[in-house]
Amino acid sequence: MKEIQRILERRSERNYKKIAIEQEKIKKILDVINTSPTSTNSQDFTAIIVTDTELKKEITLGYKNQVHIIEAPLFIIFCADMNRIKYISEKNNKKIYTNSFNNFLTSSGDAFIAASFAANAAIQLGLGTCYIGMVRASIEKIQEKLNLTGNILPVIGLTIGYPELQNEIKPKINHIYRDKYDLEKVKEEVNDYDEAMLKYYDNRNQNKKNSNWSDSCLNVFLDDKVSKKVDEIIKKVWKIN
Repeated sequence: MKEIQRILERRSERNYKKIAIEQEKIKKILDVINTSPTSTNSQDFTAIIVTDTELKKEITLGYKNQVHIIEAPLFIIFCADMNRIKYISEKNNKKIYTNSFNNFLTSSGDAFIAASFAANAAIQLGLGTCYIGMVRASIEKIQEKLNLTGNILPVIGLTIGYPELQNEIKPKINHIYRDKYDLEKVKEEVNDYDEAMLKYYDNRNQNKKNSNWSDSCLNVFLDDKVSKKVDEIIKKVWKIN
């Protein structure tokens, strides 16, 4: 049960000790990534370990709240990647259809699953993690620097290291319903969660703020310039109509 408890106590770690991760632990994490499941065994994701400090700086786009990407001992970018499928279709002279939104959804979903496997493995090894959605805002830079050609796109990043200066565990909202979805219950739970997060932000040890979940979350969605740019790049690379 200790393994489950570690997962239940997971935090998004943005402060890491300046301690290198043991090579045997890194190998275990990478082995877990390579055993991650893929839809119909299509092997449609790729994970790239980024070690170049200058590249890490470029990925952060100068955002001060993303410095953990630079400081993390281990940073992995997970990509939706249909190049293997493309290759075997050409090799076997088979015409296939891979440019659909559904194929992008399954490929990126498999990349997220692999990232989750890696994060859980890291947690079991006594390490901390933080998912990095910022990689989608840096798609063009990452494509250029990591030589991402063909049907491959970065969809999520993951920092890993020994955590330092941990915040308290955030309150959690319910995501589970039995037999039927209940929208009215969702609304009630959101209101309760706003109150819980307001107390959490006001009482935590670091980065206190007068905000609730709604305020913090909506700020992310107010400026859609990044989303529009990402949408354009995805359609261009994946050739989605």
